Amino acid sequence: ASNAAFKTKAQCISDQYAHFVVKSEVTDTVLGNLGTLLSLGEIISDNGGLKTSFRAYHEYLKEFPSQYTEEAGDKLFYLSYAQSWCSKNTDAYLRGALWQKYPPTRFRVTGALQNDAEFARVFQCPTDSRLNPSNKCLLWE
Repeated sequence: ASNAAFKTKAQCISDQYAHFVVKSEVTDTVLGNLGTLLSLGEIISDNGGLKTSFRAYHEYLKEFPSQYTEEAGDKLFYLSYAQSWCSKNTDAYLRGALWQKYPPTRFRVTGALQNDAEFARVFQCPTDSRLNPSNKCLLWE
């Protein structure tokens, strides 16, 4: 039963990312939709890694309190996460990345944040907004 449950949850993530439309960063021309056949493992790792690192950050704060309020610290955590993935991509790279192991970084960030309820809480994203869909794909809770 657990293998079937995992496959169902992984399919949710695959379907979510397959709906991401990849556009040119120069002309805004649609280049295609993200393929997940080869990248699903990376995508699952991105989602799990974000949640795990946020929990680890809070464990760290128990021993080493921050100079920031919890709200400010949490916002800085997510901003740092997103900024670490910042890149500018050519159309050729984006077309090639549609079906590669590593999806374009914009979608790695967007998808992981969409599935993270803590992110939505910290930034008070309205339900069903771009970064807080009501239907989240949760592999591990």
